[in-house]
Amino acid sequence: MNGYRFVSDWMLETSAEKLWKLIEEPERADWWRGCSICKTKSGPGGDGIGDEYLTVIRTRMLYKLSFTARIVNKRKPRLIELRADGHLEGVGRLEFEQVGTCTRIRYTWEVRTKKRWMNFWAPFFRPAFVWNHNRVMADCIEGLTNRLGIRLVQPGLAE
Repeated sequence: MNGYRFVSDWMLETSAEKLWKLIEEPERADWWRGCSICKTKSGPGGDGIGDEYLTVIRTRMLYKLSFTARIVNKRKPRLIELRADGHLEGVGRLEFEQVGTCTRIRYTWEVRTKKRWMNFWAPFFRPAFVWNHNRVMADCIEGLTNRLGIRLVQPGLAE
């Protein structure tokens, strides 16, 4: 009961290259409300694969999640895959697709919680945890569009 699969989908009025430029440096994500990301290790190849980031998210429900995100695959400007370990454990896949003058961003996040209290309360509060995830992702997209001065064409909350 502590496993979650979220798929978030957005269409933004900008190029994949412009989005990639901002997102490929996650430690500069000061535009993402409630989220801090700090690079803790560089991968061996210098291409970003193997880089590790300590990610701390302060949620709207007033709890904090902390995990290390390790980049396991990266194909500019189309794909970033990561493996998470900490309060959340699992995988994330961030995909960019150019559609005319817009870019579709699809984020798939398959994780399980490792905080005991969350696992204990999950049968009762799962809808609240899903709502909370959607708020965190909405804060991400809002900050990203504001930073780049672009328009969100089609909002998308997790499935």
